[in-house]
Amino acid sequence: MNNSLDYLAYPVIVSNHRQSTTFRKKLDFGHYIFHKNRIQIVKPTVDTKPPAAHTHHTLKLSKLQGEQKRIDKIEYENKQLCQKIANAHRGPAKVDCWNEYFSKSLNRETRNRELVRITVENQGILKRLDDRKPHYDRKASELDWQARGHVCCISCLCSAYTHSLRRTPQWLESDPTHCLHRQNKSPPRQTKS
Repeated sequence: MNNSLDYLAYPVIVSNHRQSTTFRKKLDFGHYIFHKNRIQIVKPTVDTKPPAAHTHHTLKLSKLQGEQKRIDKIEYENKQLCQKIANAHRGPAKVDCWNEYFSKSLNRETRNRELVRITVENQGILKRLDDRKPHYDRKASELDWQARGHVCCISCLCSAYTHSLRRTPQWLESDPTHCLHRQNKSPPRQTKS
C-alpha cells in the first residue's frame, strides 16, 4: 500500500484522481483509529435521571398577569358599586341610571348641509312669493263677490220660501251678504206671535 493508487477512499466507479492521495489516506486512517478507540472504552449505561425542569413550563407569568388584571378590574367595579350604594343611602333620592349614549351618525354633516341647503331654497321661494304682485284687483273681485252673494241669497229666498214667507226675515236683514248655498244652513224658524 505504499503506492497512492493502491488506496481509494471511494469505490472506483465514482472516484477521480484527487481522491487517491496519500494525505487522504492518512486522514481516513486517523479517523478509523479514533473511532476504534472510542468503541473500546464505551460502557453500557442507562440514563435514569429525570428530564430537565424548565421554569417557563410550570410558572406561566402571562397567565398570572392576566388573572391579576381580572381581579383588579373586579375590585375596581366593586368599589364603584359600593360608592354608588353609599351615595344612595346618604343623599336624597334621585335617578342615576340615565342612558348616556348619544347616537353617532356617520352622515350627520351631510344631512346638516342638505338641511341648510333646503332651508335656504325654501326661504328664497318664500321671498319670491311675497315679492310677487297679484294679476287681478282684489277690491274689484271682493265687490263682485259681495254682489253675486247678495243676488244668490235673494234668489234662494224667492225660490225656496215664497209660499211661506211674507216679509224679509230678521236674520237676512242683519247680514244681507249671507247665502244659504255657501253654509248649507236653513233659516231659523219663526215663532208664531
